[in-house]
Amino acid sequence: MNKIVKRTLGHFKILIEHSLRPYEPTPQHILKRMIIPICQDMRIMQTKGTKNDSWEFLQGLAEECKAILNQ
Repeated sequence: MNKIVKRTLGHFKILIEHSLRPYEPTPQHILKRMIIPICQDMRIMQTKGTKNDSWEFLQGLAEECKAILNQ
């Protein structure tokens, strides 16, 4: 798996972890530390990545979503 795909999925996992905490992080924290990095990584994937990178990213998202749904 490409470095950018791993990093983007890592940001998504952090977003999930934060959503499961008993306290709520501020919207600014979520935007700055999780959403913006995901968007930046996706832009890099779109411009410099391959179709395989995009496919691996979607597979990774699907796996994370499956794990959430099975909790």
